[in-house]
Amino acid sequence: MISGAATTEAVAAPTALAYSKAIAARIRNSFEAPYLIKIMQINTPPRVLLVDSSQHDAQQVLDKLEAGGYQTRYWPGGDPDAMKTVLASYAPDIILCSYDLPALGGLHLLKLTKTMGQDIPFLFLCHDTQDKNINRAMQAGADDYLCKSDLSRLAFAIEHNLREAKIRRAHNESQATLQENQARLSAFISNLPGMAYQMLLAANGGTSFPYVSEGSWALLGLGPQELEKDAALFLNMIHQDDRPSYDLAIRLSAEQSSFWNWEGRISMPVTGEIKWINLRCSPRRLNNGSTQWEGVMFNITQSKAARIELDRSREELRALSQHVQDVREQERLNISREVHDNLGGILTAIKLEVVRMNNHLTAENRKVTEISKGIEELVDKCIIEARNISLMLRPGVLDCFGIVAAIEVEIEEFRKRTGIQCEFTNIDEREELDPELDIALFRIFQETLTNIIKHAQATRIKIDIRNQQHEVALMVSDNGRGLAETDKHKPHSFGLRGIQERITYFGGKLKISSAAGQGTSIAITIPRNAGTIQASPQRQALRDTAGSAQQ
Repeated sequence: MISGAATTEAVAAPTALAYSKAIAARIRNSFEAPYLIKIMQINTPPRVLLVDSSQHDAQQVLDKLEAGGYQTRYWPGGDPDAMKTVLASYAPDIILCSYDLPALGGLHLLKLTKTMGQDIPFLFLCHDTQDKNINRAMQAGADDYLCKSDLSRLAFAIEHNLREAKIRRAHNESQATLQENQARLSAFISNLPGMAYQMLLAANGGTSFPYVSEGSWALLGLGPQELEKDAALFLNMIHQDDRPSYDLAIRLSAEQSSFWNWEGRISMPVTGEIKWINLRCSPRRLNNGSTQWEGVMFNITQSKAARIELDRSREELRALSQHVQDVREQERLNISREVHDNLGGILTAIKLEVVRMNNHLTAENRKVTEISKGIEELVDKCIIEARNISLMLRPGVLDCFGIVAAIEVEIEEFRKRTGIQCEFTNIDEREELDPELDIALFRIFQETLTNIIKHAQATRIKIDIRNQQHEVALMVSDNGRGLAETDKHKPHSFGLRGIQERITYFGGKLKISSAAGQGTSIAITIPRNAGTIQASPQRQALRDTAGSAQQ
């Protein structure tokens, strides 16, 4: 008879007495002792399902299992549906099955278990260990084979197969995770708007592509196998003007192990179409001394064309702005000349006539003499105002003596108008500037002084100009209230923007340093070769007429 502890339903966790009996049994068997320790370390004893139509044989196995502290369930066998119910309700960790079941054979039961998709170790128990039976069982997928007459290997076989099943499940889980990650990576790569690749630079300088994604078709018009076979196909596509920068970039990335980010043009092999590509990848040094990059390559033709068009538009706007400045300067020059030559000449003639009239007046005409003197004074004031207007529009000293002299005159006038102390430093190597550069620097200086009057609340300014061999530098500093960052970007404030546009047009640099309550410093540097910029018609007219301005 089958003992109550090992009949129908799963037995509860073994009692302390059961564990004590198991310990005593295992100690008596030195072969099984190492596995006893492992069993004791398991929080929940393994669940064993025993399938055997012989109650006598089953009782011997159950006694052995009970001594080992396993949870057990005995099932005498039956139809396939009953087997499915038992597996679903008990969920065993391992199955021990008699090989020669009378109704549902052991091999059939093994196949049924496998078809249910459960990875449960399946061990056969038999009386006859003939080679043909062992071979049939193992070929059918059995994990082990035990003889009922010798159960000394039972604990070892159970623990070994449980451990193998655990390793197998962990391996399957890892494989499933790996396959899932590979699927995600493949989906990511296939949806890239470009090409993923690996590039290898061998120690001897040879280049190859160990891996290229399918995106190479759309980007390069070449298949992955073609590029993996011959890396020169890609190298030959690089535009000859961009090849030096490509070679330099790959060399620096390999030497410094730095991120590689390169933009350049390629020519399609069949159509000759020009494309802009962006190559981004990270290097790693291999043990054999070679360097391998993993990265992506994108088609940036549209964005590059838009960027080029934007740069061209900016240049056109900058040129238009300078054209407007040239037109204004020409108008100022014309008006200044008209005021100086025509209006000034007329006023001078009027004064001469008034003086001649005064010479003909007698003492008796005192009233007329007073009126004449008043007219003469008004004419003098008009002449002075005409001169001031002419100087404001275009100081003649700028055309005759250059930027340094013009700044000195402007500083003197500024000091008289505002009362602000001015300190002027001049390092002049007497290198003559082109007239357009003289004009630009002078207008920048005027705009700087205007900003100081309007916003700085300064009491002292310093002006430093350095007219040197390779560049012209102008610095204006004040001790005013400082310039806040928001002041630089006011919507309707065009002073600083105008200064920036003038400097940018001539290839110069502008640096503004300021702190609240500590004043503002504006530093301007313009290369002397800026004068080689081709002049517009208005600028050329300025060059031609600058020498004929008022003296």
